Amino acid sequence: MVIRLRHFILSLVLLVISVAPVCAQTLQVSGIVRDSNGLPLPKVSVTVKLDNSRHTTTNADGKFALEVPVKSVLIFTLTGKKTAEAVATDKPLEITLEDAEKKNMAVTTMRQTTSINTKYYPLWVIDGVVYKQDSVFNTADLASPDAHRLIAAALPGLSERDIEGFTVITDASATALYGNQATGGVISVRTRHAGQGTNHLNYTSQFTYRFRPSYREFNILNSQDHLSVMKELVEGGTLTPENVLYKDTYGVYGLMYDNSIKYDNGQFIQDNTRAGQLAYLRQAELRNTDWFKELFQNTIKQQHIISLSSGSQKASYYASLGITLDPGWERETHSRDYFFTLNATFKPLKHWSLGIGVNASYGQYHGGNDFTALGQAKTLSRTLDPNTYYRYKYTPYNVKNELKQNYRDDDDINLRFQASLAWNPIRQFRASLVASLQVQSVEYEFTRTEYSNVAQRFRAMDKRIIRNNNPYLYKPAEDVYALPRVVMPSGGYRTVQDYLSRRVDLMARATYSDSFDAGKHIVTATVGSDLYDQMQRNGWHNEYGVNFELGQLQTYDPLIFQWLRNREENYYTRSTTIDRNVAFLGSASYTFLGRYTLDGSFRYEGTNRYGKSTIARWMPTWNVALGWNVMSESFFQHLKPLSSLTTKLSYGMTATMPFVYNTDQRIKPYLPFRPNGINETELYMDQPANHDLTYEKMYELNWNINVGFLDDRISASLNVFSRLGRDLVDISYNQGTGGFFKLYGNVASMTAKGVEISLTTQNIQTKDFSWTSTLSYSRNTNKITKLNSRPDVSTLVSSSGAAREGYPLHSIFSIPFYKLSSEGFPQFYNAEGRIERDNINYSATTNLDYLKHSGTRRPIDQGALNNAFRWKNFSLSVYVLYSFGAVKRLPSQFGTTYGDYNALGHEFNRRWIKAGDEERTNVPSIPTSAQREKNPNLSNAYTTYNNSDVRIARCDFIQLRDVTLGYSLPKTLLEKTFLSSVDLKLQASNLFLIYSDKKLNGALPYSYDYEPHSIIFTCTVGI
Repeated sequence: MVIRLRHFILSLVLLVISVAPVCAQTLQVSGIVRDSNGLPLPKVSVTVKLDNSRHTTTNADGKFALEVPVKSVLIFTLTGKKTAEAVATDKPLEITLEDAEKKNMAVTTMRQTTSINTKYYPLWVIDGVVYKQDSVFNTADLASPDAHRLIAAALPGLSERDIEGFTVITDASATALYGNQATGGVISVRTRHAGQGTNHLNYTSQFTYRFRPSYREFNILNSQDHLSVMKELVEGGTLTPENVLYKDTYGVYGLMYDNSIKYDNGQFIQDNTRAGQLAYLRQAELRNTDWFKELFQNTIKQQHIISLSSGSQKASYYASLGITLDPGWERETHSRDYFFTLNATFKPLKHWSLGIGVNASYGQYHGGNDFTALGQAKTLSRTLDPNTYYRYKYTPYNVKNELKQNYRDDDDINLRFQASLAWNPIRQFRASLVASLQVQSVEYEFTRTEYSNVAQRFRAMDKRIIRNNNPYLYKPAEDVYALPRVVMPSGGYRTVQDYLSRRVDLMARATYSDSFDAGKHIVTATVGSDLYDQMQRNGWHNEYGVNFELGQLQTYDPLIFQWLRNREENYYTRSTTIDRNVAFLGSASYTFLGRYTLDGSFRYEGTNRYGKSTIARWMPTWNVALGWNVMSESFFQHLKPLSSLTTKLSYGMTATMPFVYNTDQRIKPYLPFRPNGINETELYMDQPANHDLTYEKMYELNWNINVGFLDDRISASLNVFSRLGRDLVDISYNQGTGGFFKLYGNVASMTAKGVEISLTTQNIQTKDFSWTSTLSYSRNTNKITKLNSRPDVSTLVSSSGAAREGYPLHSIFSIPFYKLSSEGFPQFYNAEGRIERDNINYSATTNLDYLKHSGTRRPIDQGALNNAFRWKNFSLSVYVLYSFGAVKRLPSQFGTTYGDYNALGHEFNRRWIKAGDEERTNVPSIPTSAQREKNPNLSNAYTTYNNSDVRIARCDFIQLRDVTLGYSLPKTLLEKTFLSSVDLKLQASNLFLIYSDKKLNGALPYSYDYEPHSIIFTCTVGI
């Protein structure tokens, strides 16, 4: 018995001795993770190396805690940051994640929204606060290596230096975060903040040299080819003196005819002999005026910025001050902008932090008004003399003089103030309140001096036919025999327009985040509320009879107000819109073993758009997602060469406001025209009540997968989405009850599908040299599945695109072209399949299957390719952009008559001239006056030709967008100086098109505004 007891005690001692070291082999490790600026990083993945079962993430303050075995190695990962490793210790760790090498991910094309009539644009969000929707910004530029500069150009008051980074949200989670206004996608911009222990002073100067446009990029005939068309018009009896002299606009032929009957100093101004006319026309033929040279200039735009950042444990500051000076790319145009940014963070108490952000800008602009240099250069014939006055709207006109006498001046003030207060009493809980005030005030002054063409139209009556046809003269409506009278006998006139926008945002959030069971379970929950109040005030008024050379003396005639009244026009307008919105939101996230994540969010949003009606005031939005971090699985280490793999599946519903709000009837005032001068106001029903009107609904299914190979030397991302739009608002036909035959209701539906792919490869990676390639591709398609409206032919062939059931939104249809007749007239197939020339029924709404679906205005396939090279301190990137699938209707250039003022396209060089040409060309002839008289409806054929499939061009293009060369001075050269860094960058932007459709005849295929070819030099010096 004693022996047994002794053996038992000995065994127990041995067991305790063996277990004790095991129990002592784990420890609780904690710490904080910051970025390179010293700011805490939330949602950083913390994993034990070779043991993915032990995992946690940092909280909102960048802190973490995890129980791990002794001597474990922790891995810290976050998208966009370099991976870091650290040995676990019992002392708090301080980890810094440096920025990863920037990669140009997928071309950020906003996904097709499922709405027939409501238009949504990308929403700018700055530091978590909504700024505005933007209908102008080209989202393809977000994939550019130069995206920060392009974003800064779109946001007043921000410079490229002020932008820390940006995130693009295109799925349903955008509306879950920012509400209905984010339906078109979100571009969330983070401005720069100073980190703890930083003290930096930087000066950045940027010089942009812009080249003048070239005729290679526009479809415009030279003067020789243009005059050959004019000569054919003369021979055909169109450009004869009796046809040209009394038109409201003319060019070289009209001036020649006019000067032939003007007598000065004992002789006619223009020799009216055959030899004299030929000599005059010979000059015009050889003139070949370069309007881009006349109206543009090669100039250098400058930008200078000073930025300062400083941080300590209690406070940190970032401030920048800058100025942009632009002498004007277009002549008679110049601008300057001043901007200031301040971001400050304070930690007055242990658990409290206060953030303040101020952004202000003031801009001045002087430029074109009713006429712009680019608009005129694209439309003026190259036969015109740049220093000669021709006629426009019955009045002498010279574009160079008009740009001096007809101009606009803008004063633009933008102010954004943001304050945030955060309370973090314990590690797991955080509450925050953000308040923002945004004010924009713009004053426009449009001036037409007494010497401008626009002002002189009010006094143009030197010939009887001009007096009788000039719409700028007053003629009493009740007296058909009265002679027209001048309403502005002297001076010019000015339009003053002012715009004021004030927006107040309040956002409250409370977040709880904790991990349980040694990090196996991570739970995060957020509740909050958003509120905004936006007031927009817009108005303008005209000041007539202003004598700008007489101290702006006003000499207006009261008759001008009667003239305006007869035309049913106002001399002032003012409107105020107040948009109020409140939302309640919540979200929850659960992560198990650091591998499986379930997310859910809900937002309930109310608006004042529907007035007192509560039928459709509240709109719900929700989203659920399931994620799987495959790389945290124990089997993943056996899946070589895979180095990373994550996937996520989400589904959500977004409620969006339609473009009509008539849940109650809408009554508007009106002042009808009375020729006897009696004014009597009336009220009319603009829209009847639709008590069944509700919000539009968009359901979206989205799948994402991210994969890496060979230690992420090769990484790829795939997004597949499907959208279903229901209860979409469109025309609903009825029996005319209440006097309305076309009402809007929730009667339509459509689908949208797409795929987004990006592939990044680190082709070469050595100590001194690297080569990285990024290829991106996106495809967006949509289809209208239900539509009650019945568009007619004129709507379907419109260049703006139309909606038709069974086809994509913004589809362009065309009348099928047959061939030219033996006289060179265009012929087509009609609805019965027969050959037709003049009698296509444009008002038909049935039997429309004969129309050819030419395509859609929206690109289907888009993407980019960027190659980035680095050799020691040098860097080089080459960025190529591409787009396919969109079409456009070419400009309506063809008709039975033409003038001598406007430019014509290169198509006229292929026009039908003689019998038999119909076998080699599809460009119609120029009809003679005899042919027009014989065929009174011939103009219908040329209108139909402009709407035929012949006048469709593809908007496909491949463009070399940017080439950028950078150099950073070695640190060894700066060690003995007061400088910490010197960075130089030389960029060639918007270089040239590698491919585009030949039918464009050189014209640019994309729809956004013309951008000049430019060379940009940037120098940044750090202290």
